[in-house]
Amino acid sequence: MRHIILSEDGIHPVEDAYHRLMSVCFFPESPRDQAQAHFIAWLEKDEFLRVPEGEYRPSEIFQATAQMIENRTAQLFGVGLVALAFIVLKANGYRPSLNRASIVASYSACEFGAITWRSGLDPTGKEKVKPVTGDAATLARLFRRYRSVAHICAARVSASGYLEHLHIWDQPPEVVGAMIQTSASIQVTLEETTDVSSWNLWDVKTYFPAELGHAPVLVPENGLLHWIQQGLEMAILGGKIVNKDGGEVDRPQG
Repeated sequence: MRHIILSEDGIHPVEDAYHRLMSVCFFPESPRDQAQAHFIAWLEKDEFLRVPEGEYRPSEIFQATAQMIENRTAQLFGVGLVALAFIVLKANGYRPSLNRASIVASYSACEFGAITWRSGLDPTGKEKVKPVTGDAATLARLFRRYRSVAHICAARVSASGYLEHLHIWDQPPEVVGAMIQTSASIQVTLEETTDVSSWNLWDVKTYFPAELGHAPVLVPENGLLHWIQQGLEMAILGGKIVNKDGGEVDRPQG
């Protein structure tokens, strides 16, 4: 297990805690990309705070990076959806596995179809829309690729219905606290739900800032929980999930 250093004294969050969390989420297996993301974020936020309000213009390099990250938005949403499906399976008395969670998430994705968001560089701009894959095998592959940050992806999914559209460099402490607390809470829940020993998780508990202990945990809104629950029910009705105790191979069925 690897650790994200979110506090250096165990009490207060580091100044760039949110960006550390997000850089690991988007580049979980590339320390070099994480380091570059930290550096660019520091430069850009410094510029955002330096210039008069409304006059900040992102560098071309950061615009390209932001576009690449946005292109992964639907993929990471799918990873978070699969992680939440693990939890819903367990809550309904079914043995969770990647096979089952991917199937549930695929049914759910086919029901709601697409996600919407606004760019962190232009939070008042036009809403963006991107479909989430409903193919169970693709969701399973994405999950294997990003499973080390599945809890952070699930936190982003859970938070999507609560947080206002804010500029990427203007995240208030309340938002940072809620995201870190929600990531830690989902990590604990996943560890209690299934065997995560092979996931090589990016731990957010060991260096958790104690002063964020009272920050809210953003549980998924009823609408999202409805889609996941409906995905489970449809998987059962479709014969994809049969016995509660399982026994399936840990691969998605077609």
